[in-house]
Amino acid sequence: MVDWRRLAKVAGGVVGVVVGVVALLLGVALLRALILEDFDYQEKDIDPGARDELPESYLKGLPAVMARALAIPTVSFSPGNYDVDELLRFHEFLRESFPNVFNSSIIEVEVVNKLSLLLTVKGAQDDFMPYLLMGHMDVVPVDKEKWTHDPWGGLIMPDPSTGESYIWGRGAIDNKVAVIGIMSALEYLARTGFQPERTFYVAFGHDEEVRGKDGAGHMGRLLQERGVKLDFILDEGLPVMKDMIQGMDRPVAAIGVTEKGWLSMDLEVEGPAGHSSMPPLVSAVTRLSRALVALADNPHPSVFGSGPESDMLAYLAPKASWPHKLVFANLWLFKPILEMVLSSKRETNALMRTTTCATIVRAGVKENVVPSFARATINHRIHPSQSIKEVIQHDRKVINDPMVKITNLDGTEAHPVSPYGPEVAPWRLLSASIHHHFPEAITVPGLLVGNTDTKHYLKLTSRVYRFNPVSLRTSEISMYHGHNEKISVSSFTTAVSFYHHLILAADIQVAPLKSSPGHKAGEL
Repeated sequence: MVDWRRLAKVAGGVVGVVVGVVALLLGVALLRALILEDFDYQEKDIDPGARDELPESYLKGLPAVMARALAIPTVSFSPGNYDVDELLRFHEFLRESFPNVFNSSIIEVEVVNKLSLLLTVKGAQDDFMPYLLMGHMDVVPVDKEKWTHDPWGGLIMPDPSTGESYIWGRGAIDNKVAVIGIMSALEYLARTGFQPERTFYVAFGHDEEVRGKDGAGHMGRLLQERGVKLDFILDEGLPVMKDMIQGMDRPVAAIGVTEKGWLSMDLEVEGPAGHSSMPPLVSAVTRLSRALVALADNPHPSVFGSGPESDMLAYLAPKASWPHKLVFANLWLFKPILEMVLSSKRETNALMRTTTCATIVRAGVKENVVPSFARATINHRIHPSQSIKEVIQHDRKVINDPMVKITNLDGTEAHPVSPYGPEVAPWRLLSASIHHHFPEAITVPGLLVGNTDTKHYLKLTSRVYRFNPVSLRTSEISMYHGHNEKISVSSFTTAVSFYHHLILAADIQVAPLKSSPGHKAGEL
């Protein structure tokens, strides 16, 4: 006979233990979150001195320069296919707009592979490691019919609802803001006779939008042949996001410390042909469709915690609102819940795993003919914790059909994770410059899901960072490669001031530039 009283007593004891353990864990988590209340990962401001602030009279004329830059359609269409004439016209525009840069005795300007620009700004000291600032002159094509205003009009127009002026045009945020921002800062410094303490380089590629092999690829090899070793690289990346993450009332400035790799491949299937009135039991299209569904239903596993995405939340924890502070400060406890939440949105899902997307599907030539051949192109964006080999192995296992051939493989491995944290000198420099111009923003390490030209310079330094000194809302991210790309006049002049401040502050940070490597992913 079952002793219900004894059984109930045992069950009650088990429940009590479970409740006690849960209470203990929550207590520890709450205590940890409370301890973080006064902690701050942010670097304090660096004051470069009297030269720091650009005169209002100088900044006032720069939006018109930016507008003229956007009026030049420097479009890249595919690898090796870009508008050479417009790129050369852009070169001439730069020479006319920034004469002091091109005529400075301390700035050497080289045209690399006919269309890219490499500037060497010679420092007064020879024993400090140089750094590299990057941008790209080319832009992606536009669908003019879907733009509110002419993307090549060079227009500066007020927003009807706010009255704030915007500079319209393809490349406003991707990435002529960096090109014109850096050149504007250099022009003022050259005009005032400034020479930095340490040398630095500026590289503007002409084909970044189509993988950058002809531009940055050549410049990277050129610097490597010259034996150049860089302290750090700063290229385009994420902007300052005003509403990026729930639980954060303040803007978030994510510095990309790595970027995803990519892999494109074709799935090819051959099958019996014939008349559509007598279709085969399993056609090429059916077999290919099953493979595509298998890939969609079996995504690559979450690798949350193996890259900078977990440290990003840890850096945000001290400034997050409750109850998000509790979660961000205790990923060891809430990781499963957080993974489930992050997986539910396309933007955050891409941060925690290798993504899979079928981008091209082709089969058939006539409505009453059974296709004997079907092909689909798959594009993966690879998380830094995985390799191309591992991605292919996963795909083969998931598809599990020897009749589906994987061909035409082409890709690039994910980038190494650059060191970051309060003790890493370049990180401190970038954080301080961000704090100076975006004082409310919280600086965190980030993962860039897109790709940049930095892949061509990875042999020159282990410290590669990606950041766009522009403030945007999440809803405005669609302007990247989308319609109605524009930048506010105030955001543009802030970007110019950011690069100006960074160049000056880089000299102040010279002393500790050979410090320890700093944090790697998952370490705080």
